[in-house]
Amino acid sequence: MRNTSPIKLFQFPRRFGIPNVSPFCCKLETWLRIAGIPYEVVDTPDPRKGPKGKLPFIEDGGVRIADSAIIIDHLVKTRGVDPDARLTAAQRATALLVQRTLEEHYAFILAYTHLVRDEGVKHMNARFEPVPAIIRAFVARAVRKAVKKVLWAQGILRHAEQDIFESALRDWRAVLTFMSDGPFFFGDEPATVDAIVFATLAPTVLTPIESPIRDFFRAQPKCLAYAERMRTRFFPELAGAPPAPSAARTHLPSPAVQINA
Repeated sequence: MRNTSPIKLFQFPRRFGIPNVSPFCCKLETWLRIAGIPYEVVDTPDPRKGPKGKLPFIEDGGVRIADSAIIIDHLVKTRGVDPDARLTAAQRATALLVQRTLEEHYAFILAYTHLVRDEGVKHMNARFEPVPAIIRAFVARAVRKAVKKVLWAQGILRHAEQDIFESALRDWRAVLTFMSDGPFFFGDEPATVDAIVFATLAPTVLTPIESPIRDFFRAQPKCLAYAERMRTRFFPELAGAPPAPSAARTHLPSPAVQINA
């Protein structure tokens, strides 16, 4: 019997009228709506509370599970629903390559543009407002320093900014080569790859944070339309609306976003 009980989704609070600035939190919540799995969001500003010290994670039947890919695999098995069931072997291979490109490389550049670069920091610093004013600036500097350390170890921050941006554009040019002309990445129906692409595209083009990468997408009306279409289809409460205040919220799937197992 298919498990239909809601899960708890622990993730960063929403900002900028998109599901999440974190590509991994955004990916997981988008996938949940594509799959039609009910869930309750628990806003969690501190990733150290997660089982692996990062967000997102879920609580399912009292068990906490971390890592968006592992969570999706778990839910496919336990909920009996798989948005990728119809994909061919070639499409599955393409989706994996897209995932590796965007999550194992471009996501680090997104961290640079949003959490290290001054243009991003000036918009993202609002996330520290819940922190007591006396230590707010210290915490913000400490977080920025920690992100820089990660990006230096990964290698992105060892390059000149122009080279960082050019590598990002190479990522997206490669990904867009495989995108169909249909409403979704592989055509008429959404798949996991759509959650991945939207999750990295939304923080890039649907937030006020400017960058040469965003300039590139301004010349890609197909991509801008795709981002808006994904937000409107799966997050209608966010389409054209200001960001909602942080709060616990529950999502029960509607027929418009449900895919049968």
